[in-house]
Amino acid sequence: MKKSSYKFIFELSNLVFFWFVGIIFFFFFRIFFVYINKADLSDNIPFSDFFDSLLMGFRFDSTVISYFLIIPFLSLYILPLFRQENRIPAIRVVFQYLFIISSTLICVINLNYYREFKDQFNHFLFLGLYDDKKAVLQSILNYYNPLLNIFVVIFLIVILIKIFSFFKNKTFIASFLNFFNFKYEILFFKFIFIILFFVSIRGSFTEYPARRFYSSVSSDDFLNKTIINPFRALNYAISDFNILNSYSKTNPFGDITKSINIKHRTIKEILKKDVIEEKLKEKPKQIFLIVMESYDAWFLKKDYSFLEVSNSLKEIEKKSVSYKNFIPAANSTMNSLAGIISGVPHCGINISKIGALRLFESSIFKQFKKLGYETNIFFTSFSSWQNLGNFAKGQGVDNVFDATSSSSSKGIWGLNDENLFNNVLEKIDSNKKSINIILTISYHTPYEVDVFKEGFNFTFNYKKNSIPSPTQIKYSKELLPHKVLGHLWYADRSIGRFVKKAEIKYKNSLFAFTGDHYSRKFINSSPTLMERSSVPFIIYSNSLNIKTQKSDIPGSHIDITPTLIELIAPKNFTYYSFGNSLLKNNKLGIGFNKTISENIIYEFSKGTKTKKQILKDVLIKKDIQYANKKAHDSLMSLAWHYTIKGDTIK
Repeated sequence: MKKSSYKFIFELSNLVFFWFVGIIFFFFFRIFFVYINKADLSDNIPFSDFFDSLLMGFRFDSTVISYFLIIPFLSLYILPLFRQENRIPAIRVVFQYLFIISSTLICVINLNYYREFKDQFNHFLFLGLYDDKKAVLQSILNYYNPLLNIFVVIFLIVILIKIFSFFKNKTFIASFLNFFNFKYEILFFKFIFIILFFVSIRGSFTEYPARRFYSSVSSDDFLNKTIINPFRALNYAISDFNILNSYSKTNPFGDITKSINIKHRTIKEILKKDVIEEKLKEKPKQIFLIVMESYDAWFLKKDYSFLEVSNSLKEIEKKSVSYKNFIPAANSTMNSLAGIISGVPHCGINISKIGALRLFESSIFKQFKKLGYETNIFFTSFSSWQNLGNFAKGQGVDNVFDATSSSSSKGIWGLNDENLFNNVLEKIDSNKKSINIILTISYHTPYEVDVFKEGFNFTFNYKKNSIPSPTQIKYSKELLPHKVLGHLWYADRSIGRFVKKAEIKYKNSLFAFTGDHYSRKFINSSPTLMERSSVPFIIYSNSLNIKTQKSDIPGSHIDITPTLIELIAPKNFTYYSFGNSLLKNNKLGIGFNKTISENIIYEFSKGTKTKKQILKDVLIKKDIQYANKKAHDSLMSLAWHYTIKGDTIK
């Protein structure tokens, strides 16, 4: 064989080896991913699901490795034409190092990301762009074992470098290829490997390439989450984030004129509502709307009472109106809070950035000012977090009380919940009418309160209270550690203490409680769709004649403002809302990509099948999914238009 031909065969064999190393690396990463998160696996998963998941994962891995190989592969074909074949090995080595460093980093980061968000990279990754950078860094340092992660990264990089170095001069692949020695051998290999490379970069021999849409091959949600390669997951995260935050000319939820009365010329006209009857003669003087960090509705269910971490809110709930079928506006704190403040449903746009530019008619602050209330917002962090201070001011708030408004000691995210509520009690004048939004924080990473010193003793509680026999719910210490559970207990205790003190200081007060989003934490690996979607909404007042009830009327965050207005406003008061009062017979609660009724909850996600859970044992019509999706898209199209295009309908 000619020297040039052997050089081609030898370099081709190095690229084949490169490909195999990449495949094996990602294979072991996926196995390790499943192993360390095995608690998230469902019971009795058939072996075929594991096999199908690994096979589909292999297809995604193949596409990623091919992108690292594309330039070395093309250089092998093109550079000899210009007598530059000596540069080919150096180009390959450069991309080997790029693969080693980037793959190691992204896999280790992805493992830690899953720990927090229970998913591979998604658009939540970019919420950190708007977070307090110092607080995020401190959370990482305190909660995610950076030294261990750095050691793992360095160790893997060294191992991979050693592997490539050891085999760089080995000829076993080249010898195997050279075994098929015939006249047009090189031409044949060039043709065959072009085809193989094309198949590899598509991840498929068929007409369907490896795409997210086809990735859910297992009946187990966790296995499906392990399939997409971290590089592809990051690519999808970037794509989704850009789509969700793009201000395109086309409404992604459809033309709003198809779902509104043609006589309407503005969004404001569509949102206009009037109070039909006066519910209360004596109006509450102080209103406290408490948005609780990561406070799930399932904590309040009887099945989980053995945890004894939500006793304060449960006691309040006994004397309250509690809406059981309630979902948040979004799956992240700021997007949900922005929906509550502005009254505009979260439609995939970071409204806290652009929403500060103008005042929405549906703003809770604007409308309660009309009712004569001073408007305040309290939160534990600093006003720069997610642009919250400017956003609240843009939506008409009178006073912003952030961490700097209190002299109490501060942690990573500012004030803990006890100090936050003390700040509220110090700042709110009992002689003034006021509505106060309070955002808590303590049930959040890095969980820095010494809850055991505060009195939390889960071991004692757990022994004293046996697991309810009807459900036999299993508690996993690995999925929800005692320290984390203790922070929920601490957050709940802080709420109970605040309400008791506030009722003494503010004789005629009203409290409303909701969670900002599902906590992404559960006591075992199999929460239902309802359990990983719903948050509480509770209205309580000791001085008002509110009938105690647990209501099945469905709702979401955008229904909070109209409910409070209809409760306290005089007859014929005009207000503006995307939502509906839950004092009436509301039929559907709508959050971003989710709807809930009395009977069923749906989740509509891009690239995956619609998920649902039947909430009542009743006959469900086949067309209800379509009707709910249509209602969801109709509302979101209005919200998107109002956010991006403004009030006028053209």
